Amino acid sequence: MSSLRPLLFVHLWLGISVLLSSTSVLANDNKSQLEKSNERLAQIQQQIEAQAKKLDQQIAKKSSLEAEFQRAELTVSKVALSLKQTDNKLTAVNDKIDKLETEQNKLNRQKQQQQAVLADMVRTAYLNGKHDYTKLLLNQNDPAQLERLITYYRKMNDARVKQLEDIQYTLTRLQEIADTLASERQQLFELKEQQKQERQSLVASQKQRQTALKKLNAKIKSDASRLEQLQADQQRLAKAIEEAERNAVPRPEDLAGLYNLKKKLKWPAKGRISKRYGQRRQSSMRWKGVMIDGQLGAPVNAIADGIVIYSDWLKGFGWVTVVDHGKKYMSLYGHNQALLKQAGDFVEKNEPLALVGQSGGKSEPGLYFEIRYKGKTVDPARWCR
Repeated sequence: MSSLRPLLFVHLWLGISVLLSSTSVLANDNKSQLEKSNERLAQIQQQIEAQAKKLDQQIAKKSSLEAEFQRAELTVSKVALSLKQTDNKLTAVNDKIDKLETEQNKLNRQKQQQQAVLADMVRTAYLNGKHDYTKLLLNQNDPAQLERLITYYRKMNDARVKQLEDIQYTLTRLQEIADTLASERQQLFELKEQQKQERQSLVASQKQRQTALKKLNAKIKSDASRLEQLQADQQRLAKAIEEAERNAVPRPEDLAGLYNLKKKLKWPAKGRISKRYGQRRQSSMRWKGVMIDGQLGAPVNAIADGIVIYSDWLKGFGWVTVVDHGKKYMSLYGHNQALLKQAGDFVEKNEPLALVGQSGGKSEPGLYFEIRYKGKTVDPARWCR
């Protein structure tokens, strides 16, 4: 309720200003009063249309944000899929590297075995070299057999050397492949980290969009409620005008207005001014009057001579008194605890007309005070000191 109170003060005042216009004019010209009343109602209708347009714009913004949210969700999905594919590639590369390492170990064992055999052959040849080669040849009865034996050993050694060379070549190739796979794995690791960071950034952006969407939904809900309130205000204004027309009280012709009283009037109640005229309220709205923090039950005095033309309870305002000071000057006193005057009563300057209160849903005691000229608010500080 407290969050809606500033809005109610702004829009419900329109009802009072219409009522004030009607009561001050009926004494002279009913036709003119009806025209002005209709103008006020038209103003409220314009406000309703503006509020409806604002609501439509917010709904369009919501649709745009939802579309953007959906596109971002798709991007997050694509990045997540890419990250999964990168993981699969990493798994495949690791499997290949494991197989290569197994093959390398196998070939290394074969190489070690061949190297051992070749070492035995070298050792045997060395031992045989201790005997006189000529004796070895002379001991051979068959030179052809000797030649075959030498050829056999040579070929066997050549074969073992060739096998060792093949093993070494294969090991070299396996190492090259392993190096390539290790480089690929490193690139995949870096890609994975990049994709993880991208996903985290996208998820963070999505959370921001989600928060913005929630706030916008709340704003739409609030503005929709505000639109309903304006429409309800419009109905109340129409009824207030009808009632004012029936119960209008003629205004004395000798009321001088407030024009010559600038900086000469006292504030209607004692206390600190907590909200000043023109100060920003919620959204783009500004205060149309002042809030005076007062003591509960303290007197609320008329700022100048005038006729009480409204003295009743209004939603959002609480107990309200409105005084017509003549020459199209009026003053409003809201959130009162009790009203001491009735519509039609004449009040003199500084005469108590209400008690400070917190009616209309106000959390702390205080007085809401406005001065209007020709239906428009003016800064009370230009008159009161």
